[in-house]
Amino acid sequence: MKLPMKGAIAMVLKLQRSLLAALLAALAATAQAWGPVGHRAVGGIADRLLDEQARAQVALLLADDRDKQGNPSGRTTLAAVSTWADEIRRTPADRPFRHYDDVPLCGTVPSSATWCPAGGECASQQIPQLLAVLRDSTRPVRERNEALKWIVHLVGDIHQPLHAASNIYAAGVVDESGHATDRGGNDVAVALAGVKTRGKRELHGVWDNDLVNLSLGLRVADRAGPTDALLDRLTQEARAIAPSRLGGSALDWAIESNSLARKVAYNFRDFTCEQPVNGIVVLDRSYVERATRLIPGQLELAGARLAALLNANLGKAAK
Repeated sequence: MKLPMKGAIAMVLKLQRSLLAALLAALAATAQAWGPVGHRAVGGIADRLLDEQARAQVALLLADDRDKQGNPSGRTTLAAVSTWADEIRRTPADRPFRHYDDVPLCGTVPSSATWCPAGGECASQQIPQLLAVLRDSTRPVRERNEALKWIVHLVGDIHQPLHAASNIYAAGVVDESGHATDRGGNDVAVALAGVKTRGKRELHGVWDNDLVNLSLGLRVADRAGPTDALLDRLTQEARAIAPSRLGGSALDWAIESNSLARKVAYNFRDFTCEQPVNGIVVLDRSYVERATRLIPGQLELAGARLAALLNANLGKAAK
């Protein structure tokens, strides 16, 4: 059957929009902040810093926790459920844009989340919305359970510097905000000086995994840690964080992480603002040392802030 010209054009445009939407979703799905080790560290620190009432509430909400297939998970701690939001990738429950804030890397940082997609689908805007669900005891337990798991994950995400920064430039694949970006370093090919890794690496990926493991004294390929002894040590450092640093909004934390991305994560040779990075960047030993000094503090701060949020909304301080 031959379509009228207008109908054919409309079908082509519709197909183009569908393909673009699928591409954007696929691109967003590649951005995972902190690998399993980092997320479990954040959750494990928070587990140890909950007050008695918050710990009891968390236990109730996780008593019948479900995995991505809806089966009983047996997970009863914040550390154990911290990776759930990554595990549900490419399922109907997935919300890929929630995992990051595409804050511009270069120029003045806007005072509000103008970079956040419509509907508030970015980490800094989702955290307060999810907290409202979590503390509402009239909501179904399953809904509050999933809000808790999202909060645990997103608080970790927002403290990974490359989940709060993208190098935006004039040409390239356009993201959901209408910008051409390096997708938080996902499009920057790198190698770590003096470190053996498997296959091609991206700047974002080495911050998610390799640099985390190096900073914690683990093997680069380790995805099972951290151990209880390591979590106890990180928690001891987290307890020493000044209470004044635990406050602020999720938006404040995103802007704070953006500053770290500018000072450390993107601070490598031949980087140019608003220009794509060509070839493979060798991250020298000095870069690796700066990054591995920074990361444990970010994990500790994220865990302490997560515990403070849960104590304020579920614990003794909850109204």
